[in-house]
Amino acid sequence: MESLSFYENQFIKADSLISEGNSADAKELLEEILSQYPDFGKAHNHLGWIYYNKLSDYERGIYHYKLAMKFDPKYAAPYLNYTYLLIDIGRYTEAKEHIKFTIANLENADNSSYNSELGRMAEYENDYTAAYNYYKEATKNALNPNFIDNMKANMKRVKDKMSIFEKLKLKLK
Repeated sequence: MESLSFYENQFIKADSLISEGNSADAKELLEEILSQYPDFGKAHNHLGWIYYNKLSDYERGIYHYKLAMKFDPKYAAPYLNYTYLLIDIGRYTEAKEHIKFTIANLENADNSSYNSELGRMAEYENDYTAAYNYYKEATKNALNPNFIDNMKANMKRVKDKMSIFEKLKLKLK
């Protein structure tokens, strides 16, 4: 068995391949890494991302994200990626539970992104007041100006969807 540092370097290559749009070669490389080191959490995350985003194989994406969180519990990426996947397939109850768990237990959780995702779910559920408040909360600790602009656009969009009574309630807060 080759050393872990060799496979860490292979992982970096796989990450670069994904960035370059070469998911097929990245997938092969990640599978090779996992055949030698099945507990390599970051490789599971990236493989989960490929299954979810490139192959639309949501169950395999979920499988790899769960392994990534199990084997590398402090690595933040699979927690957020898993959230995106759950929301995209309409599993809102699970997504909300996962977000609550993540915010409570993951030291480096990106609260802005999680609030944005809670807003997205609330908007899908036509709860525009809650969506507005989540998007507003998402801006509080955000540092990326593009993210902040997106949250402001989201807030404007949901405000436009609100009834007159919802808008009044918002003003009274």
